[in-house]
Amino acid sequence: MKIFILNPNFNEEKKSIMNVRARQPLSLAIIASILRNDGYQIKLLDANVLNFSFQQVLKSIKEYEPDILLLTSSPIDRWECPNSHIDNIFNIINQAPARFKVLTGSHGTTMPEWVFANCRVDFIIRSEPETAVKNLVAALKDGRPIDKIVGLSWRQNGAIVNNSAERILNLDSLPFPAYDLLPMAEYGMGGLSKPFTILMTSRGCPFNCIFCLKAMLPDKYVERSVPKVIEEIEHLIKNYGIKSIFFQDWEFFINEHKVKEICDQLIERKLAISWAANARATDIIRAKDLMPLVRKAGCVKINIGLESASDKVLKEINKQITSKDLQKAIDILKENNIVGGYYMLINAPGENRETIRETMDFIAKNNLDVKPFLFPIPYPGTILFEKLKQKYPHQKFDWSNIEKYAGSVDTQFSPFWSLWYLRNYKNQLKFGKLYLFSWSFWHDLFFRATNRRSD
Repeated sequence: MKIFILNPNFNEEKKSIMNVRARQPLSLAIIASILRNDGYQIKLLDANVLNFSFQQVLKSIKEYEPDILLLTSSPIDRWECPNSHIDNIFNIINQAPARFKVLTGSHGTTMPEWVFANCRVDFIIRSEPETAVKNLVAALKDGRPIDKIVGLSWRQNGAIVNNSAERILNLDSLPFPAYDLLPMAEYGMGGLSKPFTILMTSRGCPFNCIFCLKAMLPDKYVERSVPKVIEEIEHLIKNYGIKSIFFQDWEFFINEHKVKEICDQLIERKLAISWAANARATDIIRAKDLMPLVRKAGCVKINIGLESASDKVLKEINKQITSKDLQKAIDILKENNIVGGYYMLINAPGENRETIRETMDFIAKNNLDVKPFLFPIPYPGTILFEKLKQKYPHQKFDWSNIEKYAGSVDTQFSPFWSLWYLRNYKNQLKFGKLYLFSWSFWHDLFFRATNRRSD
């Protein structure tokens, strides 16, 4: 059987609030390894990083003439905030020539009925896809029943059947991604040298922030063994000349003993890479004494989900940290010469004028270079989505309309006015209360506008 594995171009047609980063689709590449090892003929196309148009994608599929088209609406290794709008994916499914069409991703995981209603997909894989895809392809090849395959959804006699999904508890059983099928030279991340890759040492997260979409990796936090992680890093350096890695774990520092062992191995084996990762403030605090080793092992940046510096908002979103924790974590990173990156939310539940001021004062006090402020999207499968349904009990919600309500759940004022107030107060902090009469303000505004045009 010939199988075409596609990472679609997420930047076409209707734009979403969230941008899918141009990083390796590891889960699809792992599937490619599994199926290739099973003797199938495989083509893996990352149309996202190559910026292929719809017509280019369709042409590639037609030329390959696959028996099975497997594509994703949101790779599990692309963080937990996918694009909401996937009309281009529906168009590919409806027009691509293949006997069977299989979709993985958050959209089908949370709302398979909605996906089936919008396209002619044959099968949807919910939650982690690797084992289910292996079993489905084998069943289709041999003409065996599919009704026992976990995590599978399909149409049967006019109804939709959804088998229960299971997590993969032994991540070491998965082969390395088929990096050789990816255009490795095309991937990158600001602040890290090329050749670059992402790599996951764990899946899932034990915490439950109300805005975080964990539907594909629910309930359990599962780790790979350190020897397996180090083996993959050595494989990447030897075969692809990798110089930097972003550990794409939702939270890399949950298990500080694992982090220490990885750092010790990087140093002992003289694996000279630079790397970055995500962390919670409380885990940085707990691993404070480990940070000199982390820096020595090549860590140059750690991203923190700051979200807000207001204890009121942090409690409302169930972050399970405080503003004091955030301050301690920032100080620890600065003490160890590790760059901090900060994910920020605006108009999360509980937000008001006072909480915005608290956050902006905190940012100014610490001179933080923050990422853009984002409105929390009430993704299906999140607690925030349930709050949205409670607020509008007679409204029907799905992936096509949830972005309209981003930053609009349990807040004092609208997204527009919250962003206006944030910018207004930010300018007051930087240029003074009468900033509209400040030459520096207008010079800065002109400078930023000019840079945006030249980018």
